[in-house]
Amino acid sequence: MSATIAGAIAGLSSREDQASPVRVTFESGYQQTVENGGCRALKTGQGGVTEISTEAKVKFALFSGTSCQGSRALASGHGTVSFGDPVLAGAIVIG
Repeated sequence: MSATIAGAIAGLSSREDQASPVRVTFESGYQQTVENGGCRALKTGQGGVTEISTEAKVKFALFSGTSCQGSRALASGHGTVSFGDPVLAGAIVIG
């Protein structure tokens, strides 16, 4: 498991510890809500990711492919983040 994925999902050991929902906003204005931690594919055809919105303690990482393993990490952080240049991501891991 890559260090980026491990860092994002560290501490998710039980159902009570699951990450809060994350709202992903795309260039088109479409918003996708991602829940329950782990790796999730992002909606295609909506342009790049312009914002990640979540609680400050929630970590995330955006990946170039539709899978988190074997794909290049494009951005990572925690809490709410806006991107000046849209990030062309295919998957997100939250934790």
